[in-house]
Amino acid sequence: MPCANRVGRDAPAERATRPDVASFTVGDIAPGTRLVDIAKQHLAVLPIGQIGPMIAGGTLTINGRTGAINDLVHPGDLLAVVGPLAAAHVPACLAPTILDEDADLLVIDKPAGMHVHPLGAHRDGTLLNAVLWHAGARPDHPWAAWRPRPAHRLDRGASGLVIIAKHATIHDALRTMLARHAIERGYRATVHGIVSADAGTIDAPLGRDPGNDYRRAVVPTGQSAVTHYRVVQRVPHPASPTTVVELTLATGRTHQIRAHLASLGHPILGDTLYGAAPHSGPAIALRAVTLRLAHPRDHTPRAWSA
Repeated sequence: MPCANRVGRDAPAERATRPDVASFTVGDIAPGTRLVDIAKQHLAVLPIGQIGPMIAGGTLTINGRTGAINDLVHPGDLLAVVGPLAAAHVPACLAPTILDEDADLLVIDKPAGMHVHPLGAHRDGTLLNAVLWHAGARPDHPWAAWRPRPAHRLDRGASGLVIIAKHATIHDALRTMLARHAIERGYRATVHGIVSADAGTIDAPLGRDPGNDYRRAVVPTGQSAVTHYRVVQRVPHPASPTTVVELTLATGRTHQIRAHLASLGHPILGDTLYGAAPHSGPAIALRAVTLRLAHPRDHTPRAWSA
């Protein structure tokens, strides 16, 4: 993902309006494709929910005439945004490591400290901003070759593998596979203290922590949550003993690994939210290291490791 005119965390892009006209030439598409469908796939700096109202407001043209939501488009048509367009997501050249890419998806190694999606005050410098740039959008050009759709999330402080779908059908298929536990995700963490058992299963329901709404905790009324772990290495340092563990999830609850390990008395290094000692920076010693699935297009087995 080569970068020119670098923006993002090093030089945040201005959250300003786009130029008066930003155009896109339609490529090969299926007969009967509507303007709203093309815009949802390619006008990627706007959330999908804003596309219909934008078209209804008369700010998207087809070959110079004002377009309507159900207008049909054809290869070679020129689409243009007329008037200022306030982008919700600003493309940013952050160059994350892409491990694999095909016509349907990307597998990216997300660095620690980066949100997957814009969230709260963190609107720029996210993985989504970076993938928008990779898909061809720019701060002065809102169109992309495809709309990035992260199939799952990874905590800001953690690093590792994230799947990005390029099409709605692939995204839906991946989400269904996740719900059916048909995608195997493996993690590695370094925790405080010496974990005594060589392997084990943490089967404890998780819900919102009554003392901290952002944190999760083992509570009787929580959702079922199951984490399997295996000890890889014990480091009996006299001042600060640690254990490296590999983990797989039978469920996918928010902060599941972090809350489960903390419930054993072994919070992840750097995870101050769950009781670890303070440190500098947003990173925690948690990494998503493996992904295995049957490709949603042709069902061939695929596997990646970081």
